[in-house]
Amino acid sequence: MRRLHRMKPLVSAAAVLALVASVSAGQAAPQAGKKTSLDGIYTDAQATRGEGLYKTNCGHCHRDNLTGGGSEAGAPPLVGPIFTVQWREQPVSEVFLKIGLTMPKNKPDSLTPAIVADILAFMLKVNEMPSGAEELPADLDKLKQILVADRK
Repeated sequence: MRRLHRMKPLVSAAAVLALVASVSAGQAAPQAGKKTSLDGIYTDAQATRGEGLYKTNCGHCHRDNLTGGGSEAGAPPLVGPIFTVQWREQPVSEVFLKIGLTMPKNKPDSLTPAIVADILAFMLKVNEMPSGAEELPADLDKLKQILVADRK
């Protein structure tokens, strides 16, 4: 199965563009008509699968409740304002790539895209983003069309 490492050149370019856009545009509102993480972009079943995968692959460092600082002292929280402020108004694809390319820390780029999508669905659920009728896709082009929003 194809791993995410083939997408590394896209990550650095995307990260630079996202940084430039956020600095020049400030915290602009999501574009009209653009889907956000508040639009039910994952299913409850997917988040349930993701919970088990998260605990196996991420919980050791980020803790099972996503509060961070587990066995890896520098592991940041993945829940609450830390998560929403870091990823606010960025495409969900950026979070997906960050997880897929750099995690788990002891074995980066070892998770399949489907596993990353399930883990991300769980993270969205814990961050009180609503579920919906369709699963979060493991497709970068589709994920680029969805922005991370603040919880309301």
